[in-house]
Amino acid sequence: MHKISVIVAHQGLGAENLKRIAAVDPRVEVTESIYVDDTTREWVESMRQLARPNAPPADGALFFKLAPEAEVIFTVRLPANILEIAPKLKWVHIYGAGVDPMAKTGILEHGLKLSNSAGINAPPISEFVMSYMLMHVKRMADRLRARDRGEWQRWQNDSLDGKVLGIVGPGHIGSETAKRAAPFGMRIIAARRSYRPGQKLPHIEEVYPMERLHEMLGQCDYVLVSVSLSRQTRKLMGEKELAAIKKGAYIMNVARGAVIDQKALIAALESGHLGGAALDVFDPEPLEKDSPLWKMPNVFITPHNAGAYIKHPEKATVFFCENLRRYIHGEPLLNHITPEMGY
Repeated sequence: MHKISVIVAHQGLGAENLKRIAAVDPRVEVTESIYVDDTTREWVESMRQLARPNAPPADGALFFKLAPEAEVIFTVRLPANILEIAPKLKWVHIYGAGVDPMAKTGILEHGLKLSNSAGINAPPISEFVMSYMLMHVKRMADRLRARDRGEWQRWQNDSLDGKVLGIVGPGHIGSETAKRAAPFGMRIIAARRSYRPGQKLPHIEEVYPMERLHEMLGQCDYVLVSVSLSRQTRKLMGEKELAAIKKGAYIMNVARGAVIDQKALIAALESGHLGGAALDVFDPEPLEKDSPLWKMPNVFITPHNAGAYIKHPEKATVFFCENLRRYIHGEPLLNHITPEMGY
């Protein structure tokens, strides 16, 4: 009986989720062997401390020992030469949504299957977005600073009711945010690459093609950037796009740092054109210690952490198990990534 060697190269799953994977089919042989090298060690260690603080630090040796026999790898990152060290590899599934770390591996170019877990964390990330907007409109950062100074200071309250939210990339996260923002009385508009004339999306009043992005941005009190990173979207939000946003608007990025031109963003914040920002992602990461973003009182920073959902390991494993079942039976994979997507 043909054995299917599955490597789980992400250490956030735990024993119970490894059992779930092994139970998909008797032919599955699953091993947890973390991929780590000198370029990823800091990131892997930070993830270990977050998800499994009692687990020993990963040394990466087992991954490179087992990779030559791997048919399937469940991971976040892989070495650029993975096709050389894993000649039997046929399918890679990404633990999260971002597949940009695979760009230099040649996986898609060589016809291997690639899929991701996009959508699993959309509800909790959209809650982060709502918290960003509520903190801004209620001036919570100012109130917390006044509290820390022991000052009894009052401000007039504003409301999200009637404010315009523009979503750049109304995919899983954008759609979940629209669903949550609508009951607050917000007017929601969006721009997307896969636009079709007359297209309707739930809770979204109007959908624009990317060719009309500037027109959409000019109406927005809040701008959510939630588009996937690809060749087409790298620095999608550049100097001209940021200038097109309504003066005083608040921008939020939960996509990838490289979707926004970070230098142009800093300039737009320093000039006062943008009223503020909430940023979960940066280019590069971690954000440099000397970045002016750290000291801007109107900028709220989270360290690429909005998607660190406590239930993600279980949900990602369940999703992977369904895709593993499909893979074994020759059925189409969920969230299948193709070269045409430009990742």
